[in-house]
Order: sequence, then C-alpha cells, then structure tokens
Amino acid sequence: MSKIETMIHGLAIGDFHPVRLMGIINLSRESFYNHSFFSKPEDISVRIQEMIDSGATIIDVGARSTAPGVAPISISEEKNRLIPVVKSITKDHECLISIDTQHAEIARECLEAGAHVINDISSFKTDAKMVDVIADFSAAVILMATEFRPGDALTVNTAIQVLKEAIESVEGRGLDPRNIIIDPGIGRWIPEKTANHNVHLINRLEELRILNKPILIGISRKSFIGDILGIPDPADRLEGTLISTAIAIYNGAHVIRTHDVKASRQMVKLSQYFRDLKIRD
Repeated sequence: MSKIETMIHGLAIGDFHPVRLMGIINLSRESFYNHSFFSKPEDISVRIQEMIDSGATIIDVGARSTAPGVAPISISEEKNRLIPVVKSITKDHECLISIDTQHAEIARECLEAGAHVINDISSFKTDAKMVDVIADFSAAVILMATEFRPGDALTVNTAIQVLKEAIESVEGRGLDPRNIIIDPGIGRWIPEKTANHNVHLINRLEELRILNKPILIGISRKSFIGDILGIPDPADRLEGTLISTAIAIYNGAHVIRTHDVKASRQMVKLSQYFRDLKIRD
C-alpha cells in the first residue's frame, strides 16, 4: 500500500500525520442544522477560536446551504456574507481557511482575501471556470464525488471514476497534484441516495486510496444518521456522528469536517490509534 502524504500551506496531511479537524463555520441561515449558524462578527470570531483551541487546524466557511429543497441565494448575497468573514479570519486567527463555494467569482475574491483552500462540492460541474481560478492561484482544492449534481455518486466505483476525472481536469491545468483532497460525498445530496448508499461509501472508503490523495469525510449530523437511528433533529445526532466518523477514520479518512470539534477530538485520536496499528501490522 503506497503512503498518502501531502503538505498544504505548511500543514502536513496523510497516513502518518494526525487526522486533521476541519471546523465548520456556517453563514447560511438556511442551513439544515441551525445551531451551526452564526451572523454576528463577534460570535463568529469566538466560535472560530474555540474550534482552534479544541484542535481544528482548518476552518471551512460557507454561506450557501446545499440542503435539499432550500431555495438558492444569489452570488452577490453569498459574496456579501463571505468576504468580510474571510478578511476577519485572516487578521485575527491562525489557521488554514477553506471556502465552501461552487462559484469561481466567489472563490477568486476569497483567495485574494487570504483563503487557502476551495471546497467545491460540485467538482467544477456548477462552474467550469473554477478550474482556472484554482490554477491561477495555485490554491488547494477539495473535490467531492459528483457525476452530474453535487454528491450524486451512489457507489464507491462511481466515486472513484468521477473523482479521477476531476483530478485530471485540474492537474491538466498545471495544479500541483499535492494540493488536492478528495471527498466521497456523504449525505442525502439527491433523493435517490439512501442511508445504505452512505454506509457503503464509508465501509469502502479505503478503496479511494487508489487515487493517492488525502481523503476528507463530512458526516457531521447528516440525515442518514437520523434515518438509521430514527432521529429527525440534527441537534440530537452527535453520538451517531462520532460513531460513523470513527469508522471512517479507521477506513482511511485523513480530514474530518465537523460542527463539533471539541467533542470529536478524543474520538479522532483513538480511532487513528486503531488505524495506525492496522497499517503497521
């Protein structure tokens, strides 16, 4: 098994480094989990510092909800929510800044403001110009398994194929291959994607290693957990999140995107301990 290892803006990510925690800052009042929404600058700053103090090395900032059935906002509104916060983070906090957006115009302005990573859940399907922005800035990018619509890959084989195509498109523009992280797309992104599809992806996560990229997993409080446990409210899905994430780490996840950095810290450390022994054995 080949070793997966990379360095993104000074942060080492890979098999023999700590699993990295990515804290979620949600600027979208339309979010499926309203406890994660922040609007006041002082509250956002306090929350970011709490996450950093609890072990987050990356902060992922998003201003547009991608939950099924949510009415889209304009690019102008997304930009107005994001840019001031990005500028504030670069000034006040020591962390990598990831921007959760599918739009090249927004990505460009955020990178100009000091962001380090673009988290494009559509893998350039929403806005093909995103490839050029990533290449122009030599930015790091997170690519989610997307065939036609964000997160629509139902099997690990499909996820591998569409991620391979996205990787080739950005590497073909000259981006350093070490600046790419992959995401299998856990969640009910489309109506056809059931809890079993998500469990399948988590159980077979290790097969994504064939792409030789660090693997990010975003499980935090998602609906498949509620479907399995009969828990409709995302606020009550922390335990299910921690269990599912522990399995994902054991199966190879290198970065954990989470609303709950502090609650995840010990679970991440213990899960990685089990995985590291498996790798060495």
